[in-house]
Amino acid sequence: MMNWFSSTESRTRSRTCTKTYIPLQILSIIALGFFGWSNLDNIIRNQINSELIVKTGGALYHLWSEPPIHPVMKVYVFNVTNKDEWLAGQGRVKLKLDEIGPLVYRETWWKTNVKMEEGGDVSYDLVKRFDPVPEKFGCDPNSLVILPNIPLFSGAARMKGQNELTVWAFQSAIEMFESKLFVSVPVKDILWGYEEPLLVGATMVLPEEEIRKPGYFGLMAGRNMSSDGRISVRGGFGSEGLSNLGGVTSWKERSEYTSWGSDECNSISGGEGSQFPPSIKPDTRLGIFIPDICRKLPLVFDKTETISGVETLRFQPDPQAFNYLAPENKCYCVSPANCTDNGVFYVSPCKYGAPLVVSWPHFLDAPQHADKVEGLTPVEEKHRFYMNIQPQMGMGLSAKVRLQINLDIMKAHEIPFFSSIPEDRLLVPIMWFEDSIDTPPENLLIILRDALGLPDNLSNGFLTVCIGSVSIQLYTLIFLYIVLKPNLDDVMFGVEILSK
Repeated sequence: MMNWFSSTESRTRSRTCTKTYIPLQILSIIALGFFGWSNLDNIIRNQINSELIVKTGGALYHLWSEPPIHPVMKVYVFNVTNKDEWLAGQGRVKLKLDEIGPLVYRETWWKTNVKMEEGGDVSYDLVKRFDPVPEKFGCDPNSLVILPNIPLFSGAARMKGQNELTVWAFQSAIEMFESKLFVSVPVKDILWGYEEPLLVGATMVLPEEEIRKPGYFGLMAGRNMSSDGRISVRGGFGSEGLSNLGGVTSWKERSEYTSWGSDECNSISGGEGSQFPPSIKPDTRLGIFIPDICRKLPLVFDKTETISGVETLRFQPDPQAFNYLAPENKCYCVSPANCTDNGVFYVSPCKYGAPLVVSWPHFLDAPQHADKVEGLTPVEEKHRFYMNIQPQMGMGLSAKVRLQINLDIMKAHEIPFFSSIPEDRLLVPIMWFEDSIDTPPENLLIILRDALGLPDNLSNGFLTVCIGSVSIQLYTLIFLYIVLKPNLDDVMFGVEILSK
């Protein structure tokens, strides 16, 4: 009787163990499957991000060194239509401008002399070629336009604080070359250069390093088929990893500018523009390196936008970027006369004293200057600067880089030649340009879509396998538990008796 009771009790325990074992087995299978599925996405994304590291022979190296994109540059020039009336108007007549253009150029970029540096930097020369697209020109490139004589006004600005002998030499050069306050030149030559006698060996007008084509002046003279200077960027293989991928660390072999009032503003930094660190979010603050204005341009999130089926985040310049009253811009204030302005950026300290000012086209965000001339119509959609970035990989997909170049015309009282200028100071728009990438090429989109879809596809496939595996094992366990339950109990009981 006692043995029977003991056997019955053992049988009961065996059945209890069976009931406990089966749910635990099921839970273990589900937990292992969920753990593998939840971590697979991160594993795959980390592997894909590792391909963003700049390395010779890497999967994306050829796309980095010879980008398959061809940006389009559009240039608009402002023609002065009433210079004589303005000069004779004694401040009662506004300068009238007529926008001419665009001139359109297709760009090709490639990197040369690439060198992997210690510490994680990659240095190279970025060469750009500009090919005209005549069928898209909005004007005859040889048509004449009238605009202020930029070299002349640059020379006058450099005379401030100079001794009498230097000022006299400059005044004599003006008279000898019969220079005029305004020049009439073909519109294309504003870009690529026209002959300017003042620049023949005249470093009093511009320093030698700024004269790319001796004896000629053009806002892009000497830039076709050339590099703007050797640049070093973070390649992602140093101790920082991908956290500052694409960040510029030096330009022209130096890590600082000498133009501004603090180490922070003089620091050479910001992204090179095509590649940012991966995992960008709407609250991420970005910066883009713009050597022509000797500073980083801060970018903030604007909105999401889909480009050729790929979701992107649109970033545009921080509204305070050109506001001298913003605390972060105090160090850019070199001349006190400019330190209350907004919507424009005075680049004279960056351009060896040349009185150039950068703004958004048509003085967008600077109505105090737009109202002082006639012919400007700022439009948000047409004149705003923005970039669209794929957030997971930090890759720039499209952009409209738009900037306007203005001349800061001032009376130079120490030089009689400039006494006829009717206003003490006026910002005159010279030209504005748009560097654009509407959509990346299809071969790049295919690579990008595959990379973005791979984690989800593999994760979904893995999840399907896990669900199938769990289902098969679950059905097996249910079969064992329900159909073979009596036999299973007997087996378990028998095993226990034998073990004793």
